[in-house]
Amino acid sequence: MKKVLKVTGKILLGLLILIVSLIAILFISRLIGKAVNNRTPDGGINETMYVDINGTKQWINIYGQDKDNPVLLYLHGGPCGATSWLDWSILRRLSEDYTVVSWDQRGFGHNYPEYKVDELLCAETMMQDGIEMTDYLREHLSKDKITVMGISWGSIYAANLALEYPDRYDAVVAMSLVVDIPESQQRFKDWALKQSENDPEMHKLAEAFDPQKIVLSDEESDNIDKLSDKYCYYDDYFKDADENMYAALWFNPNCTLKEQLQCLGFSENYNADIDKQQGENSSNAFNMVQEMSLSGRTKYEIPFYVIEGKQDTGYINMAEEAAAYFDKVEAPDKELMYVDGGHMAPMLKTDELAGFMHKIAQKNK
Repeated sequence: MKKVLKVTGKILLGLLILIVSLIAILFISRLIGKAVNNRTPDGGINETMYVDINGTKQWINIYGQDKDNPVLLYLHGGPCGATSWLDWSILRRLSEDYTVVSWDQRGFGHNYPEYKVDELLCAETMMQDGIEMTDYLREHLSKDKITVMGISWGSIYAANLALEYPDRYDAVVAMSLVVDIPESQQRFKDWALKQSENDPEMHKLAEAFDPQKIVLSDEESDNIDKLSDKYCYYDDYFKDADENMYAALWFNPNCTLKEQLQCLGFSENYNADIDKQQGENSSNAFNMVQEMSLSGRTKYEIPFYVIEGKQDTGYINMAEEAAAYFDKVEAPDKELMYVDGGHMAPMLKTDELAGFMHKIAQKNK
């Protein structure tokens, strides 16, 4: 018996040593990876800072391989959906052609919780944030104009900035374009009715949906979720991306271990707090988005480019609504590109994104 216990003890000790060694290797590799990714390219730029914007501190990272390249400002979705934990590696794919600026919009991402905001988001505030950040970058990087690119909420945000301040931008790139909530919701209802023709329960939910409502009740939101869960394509950052998103998170040079754990959902208090703040803002978010509706606003003084996921059928961002809007746009140059996938596919298909952005950079030289 003693012999068995002794052997078992040795095995357990060996396993403990192995586990500790693997953890040590994991963290050492993280430190090395972060150090490598934090290097500034020769002749390039790599700066991380908080900028005073419209009464708040807002986080940005500026990265590029050549300071002479044009500047690209990236607007994340949400409006409360800062994704700099993961997007940094995707955006760096564009750094051969652009000096890329990743920006966590007010109150979220790296701005949270130290610089969280208590007031509800509104279109006027966000537009002021956008133009102040744009002017800061133009001065800081000595550029007359910059390119603005956004996804989802960021797409309608970018389009509004381009429409209102065309003298500050040389092009606008809208990914997973949001155009007008009621118009898109009507298309979603028609699509959901067709998808559910042979499913009476789902068909009833689709029939009950009122596309003219901007802010939905909890019950209405639940019904939309049921329709979406059954019929819509959902992108998975970690599964669908060309880049390895687990490595992107672990080796993020701008992300602390605490932030990484929070991003992965290991901090219940943090996630409950930020969910609460997002919920409070989300109650007003759709009204804010609708204030920025692009319906009838189709004349751009600068080039206008769109990237859409072929299977993007979200109820406020139907791909067919984006295509219909694109057809009406008048601009010095315009182009619509499709990629396989849903709402986040334009970011996740990094090879196609990098190729498209390279073409735009060449056009605008």
